[in-house]
Amino acid sequence: MINKKSEQLRTLMRLLAFFYFNRSRALLFVFGLFFVAVSAHAETKIHALTKVIEGHSTGGVTVDALGNIYVADFGEIVWKITPEGKRDIFASGLYGASGNAIDHEGNLLQSNFYGDSITKIDRKGQAQPFATIGLSGPVGIAINKQTGDVFVANCRGNSISKIAKDGTVSSFAKSDLFNCPNGISFDREGNLYVVNYRDNKMLKIDSQGAVALFTTVSAKGLGHLCFNQKDRFYVTASQSHEIYEVMLDGTARRILGNGERGIVDGADTKARLSFPNGIVSHPWAQRLYINEFVNETPSSLPRRAIVREIILGADQP
Repeated sequence: MINKKSEQLRTLMRLLAFFYFNRSRALLFVFGLFFVAVSAHAETKIHALTKVIEGHSTGGVTVDALGNIYVADFGEIVWKITPEGKRDIFASGLYGASGNAIDHEGNLLQSNFYGDSITKIDRKGQAQPFATIGLSGPVGIAINKQTGDVFVANCRGNSISKIAKDGTVSSFAKSDLFNCPNGISFDREGNLYVVNYRDNKMLKIDSQGAVALFTTVSAKGLGHLCFNQKDRFYVTASQSHEIYEVMLDGTARRILGNGERGIVDGADTKARLSFPNGIVSHPWAQRLYINEFVNETPSSLPRRAIVREIILGADQP
């Protein structure tokens, strides 16, 4: 009798152990699936927002508070593109439409690289001159939200200009570190940052105009940069066909591309980019918008451009 009960007890223990082991394995399997799903969701991905735009190059990209995207073609045109991808001509008659920014009234400030000037375009597309002297190859534009002052990166002049509300231009910063300063942006605290088109340096400029090296990004020339609501910069590495994320401590990491030129949608190193230039962060969503020059070299003809959307990974706090 005792032996029979002992055998029954051993059988019960084996069944319990089997159930427990398999339940643990099942739970591990479920957790594994969950982890894979979360990891997949967390990937930063890129996809086309427009078709290839024939006969145009790439300038700056900015966005208004409604989420509409403004894309300059480094020629005569700025497009207005809805978040859904509908594209219309917003302004024309420009001269080397390059960097741009939206002011607090919703006006577009647009650089004319070849015209050494800035044009102000209201929400209806009506344009008027804003700054016409004191600039030299203006590209990136950044607006101080506290004062309304406008700061412009002068590529040819290797300098940063400051423009008052009335359009008066003054010199703000000059440095041997500038090498065609291109993109320009403020952080949340009002510090100014610039990236060089002809090398891989990202520079920080204090309120007095003193310039210092902040970090290096990629291995080749940079395009534009933007700052998002999560306190980090995003930089187009134009000459190496990549997108980088830069933290406030200067740490830089590549988030898209692997250095090979191409137009391939997808995630991280599987994606291919082609001379990405303008970049802007969506005002409230974890998205970026860029424009790219599709051709094999920066001087290839006929010119071809494309606008793409980047969905930032959910793992980015």
